[in-house]
Amino acid sequence: MAEAPADTSTLPVTVKKKKSLSIEEKIDIINAVESGKKKADIAAEYGIKKNSLSSIMKNKDKVLEAFESLRFDPKRKRLRTAFYTDLEEALMRWYRIAQCLNVPVNGPMLRLKANDFAQKLGHNDFKCSNGWLDRFKSRYGLVFRAQPVEAMGVSVDPSTVWQQNILPYYLNDYQPQNVFNVKETGLLYRMLPTKTFAFKGETCSIGKLCKDRITLAVGANMDGSEKLPLLVIGKNRNPHCFKGIKSLPVDYEANRMAWMTSEVFERWMQRLDEKFQAQQRRVVIFVESFPAHPEVKNLKSIELAFFPSCLSPKFVAMKQGVIKSLKIKYRHCLIKKFLSSVEGSKEFTFSLLDAVDTLHVCWRAVTPETIVKGYEEAGFKSQKEESEETNAEPNAGLDLVTDAQAAGVEFPEGLSIEEYASLDDDLETCEALPSSDAVWAKESESDETGFYASDEEDDGDSLGTEFPLPSKNEAITALDTLKSFLRSQDINDGLHNSLADLEIFMNSLASK
Repeated sequence: MAEAPADTSTLPVTVKKKKSLSIEEKIDIINAVESGKKKADIAAEYGIKKNSLSSIMKNKDKVLEAFESLRFDPKRKRLRTAFYTDLEEALMRWYRIAQCLNVPVNGPMLRLKANDFAQKLGHNDFKCSNGWLDRFKSRYGLVFRAQPVEAMGVSVDPSTVWQQNILPYYLNDYQPQNVFNVKETGLLYRMLPTKTFAFKGETCSIGKLCKDRITLAVGANMDGSEKLPLLVIGKNRNPHCFKGIKSLPVDYEANRMAWMTSEVFERWMQRLDEKFQAQQRRVVIFVESFPAHPEVKNLKSIELAFFPSCLSPKFVAMKQGVIKSLKIKYRHCLIKKFLSSVEGSKEFTFSLLDAVDTLHVCWRAVTPETIVKGYEEAGFKSQKEESEETNAEPNAGLDLVTDAQAAGVEFPEGLSIEEYASLDDDLETCEALPSSDAVWAKESESDETGFYASDEEDDGDSLGTEFPLPSKNEAITALDTLKSFLRSQDINDGLHNSLADLEIFMNSLASK
């Protein structure tokens, strides 16, 4: 008896499952194709179809970027990205630094830090749930394991960790032109050589000399191609010498102590962030870990990188000759102006506005080579294989002393121009406690004149003379005189263009 044919509708249907490849396997496939191996053989080896191989090659750049930037676990099979990318980048950076310092991290710590970063970055709708944390760990291949007891007892040199592990992590993400360092320094802007011993050791928090101090925030990028506008912090919001002034060549802030505060820092970073947004740039700014340098919310183009508080100042690039160069140039200009007054038998006056203008000129005169050298001495990896010798900037120190003596002005015995320029380097420049500025703010609100109350008048500008602003016609005549003089010299196209721009600007004013 013949068997009845089997009912094919009841037989199980075998569906061939599509093979998923890890990122690591896709990298191997890309390398194999680019080495010249036949695509048919590669597809057969990995058990995939030819059109799947073509798709991998089409998305080659995305696969390579994911692998090289270590944003994903190489064993992962999909390139699904997160919605809060800035939060995840900050969290991963924090996690890697903790790893470098042998600090054990667990799930609750990671969740706490994620919520902290979310608040600082302005993601008010974010909440670190268990599901989000699991997906985050999966995206980055994080596996928490118990740390061996013997490893926890190993002492780590923070400087070595910083140079070998943490700093390169930032420099891999940013080009040298987008890497900045900012550092504050105190400046006694009217200090002459004959007064140096009176100033030496002065804290400038109270008393007569307080009126002569300002704080500068100095910043430039790693390849020396861009200097941030100087931030000048004085005591008075509206000094007499600023009367009628609508624009300055620097950013100006003021508070009772003439130093950096958390509020001043936040406002400055927001202004810089707007500038870099307009340029469609993403930059990192290295700053020291002070109460006056808080995390700033909602920065879109700036990432703040904080030096660990245990690091030596030698890692701060602006401290490695850049600020010194600025101050030497400034002191040189100050003495030249003083000598000019002595030789002309005139009373020497030097206002805060004079100081601002002089600082702007001197900051422009600091060379890119000085800045690059400062970064190299701070341990920032040079992009060149061999460091080129940089010429020392001339400071004309000996000529300056000779000129002073010829005018009957003596330098204190043994005082060099370098020592003279560095006498105020140890001034306090930042608030000690975040709450202290709130007290100053309340005091300033009660001052109806718009000035901060002080025991001296107007930041010392009583020593100067208030001159009336020149008229438009006087300014145009002065410009004509300047043009006549400069055109008798051998000047470059840049100066000719600047003169033309000035004339265009003056004519536009005159026509109003």
